Amino acid sequence: MSKTLHSLLLIILLGLSPLFAALQIDPFPKQANLTEIFNTNCLQMTQSQQMLKAYIMKGLGSNFDDPDGSLKRAIPAYDRRFREVKKYFRSRLQDHPEAIRAFDDAQKIWNESRKILEAPPSKEGTLKLKQNFQRMIPLLLQGSKPAASGGLELLSLTGKLCRGPMKITIDYLLKLWGAPMPDYEADVQSIIDDFHHNLKLLEANPLNNDRTRQLLERARKGFLFYEMMYNSKTRYIPNLLSRKADDNFKIIRAIKAEYKKQLK
Repeated sequence: MSKTLHSLLLIILLGLSPLFAALQIDPFPKQANLTEIFNTNCLQMTQSQQMLKAYIMKGLGSNFDDPDGSLKRAIPAYDRRFREVKKYFRSRLQDHPEAIRAFDDAQKIWNESRKILEAPPSKEGTLKLKQNFQRMIPLLLQGSKPAASGGLELLSLTGKLCRGPMKITIDYLLKLWGAPMPDYEADVQSIIDDFHHNLKLLEANPLNNDRTRQLLERARKGFLFYEMMYNSKTRYIPNLLSRKADDNFKIIRAIKAEYKKQLK
């Protein structure tokens, strides 16, 4: 395929991608049940990656999807939701001090990360954010784990499926930016392997219906783009990568919505 044709294909793909708010931080759901709050905590994990992606896009000088404005709106909204989620699980899991400590540790990491997100973007800041969120996500999961019963682990699993494309996108954008990525190949291959592993687990889920099976198939087909990108020598444009990752986020949220209906 010629470079001209390849570029045209990417533009067409980008144009066909559905439009929606790329980084929309929903408010903390008041008077919600455990399933809804657990899902909100999963969003904290995934949307940390969306903020990191917006930070990198801003650093690359891109105005696509308004990364600067998106971050200015998202950071305080994310912070408010973080504190509400933490408050909820602290009150619910008083007999689990390890869970409370996990949320406390995650809060410290987020406080540091917020300052970086609010500052002018830099490669060093991006690498620090990536490291911070890699530590913070398991802590948020650990903090809510004692409450994960009755199928709630499915919501965590869909979150992992959602973060795969986001992580590959972040690594690829970092590489385009010229940030040091000595373990790039091993990291991406690990993300690819994890995605297929998590997808198989979800496909075997007894709560699946025709709708979730269709959406899981869409997620599988969408992930082929990332595998093609990883194995290609062609330079992919950041705007397309950003939009494709957000499209995947929308698909996974639709799967979660179906599971939540059955978990109530």
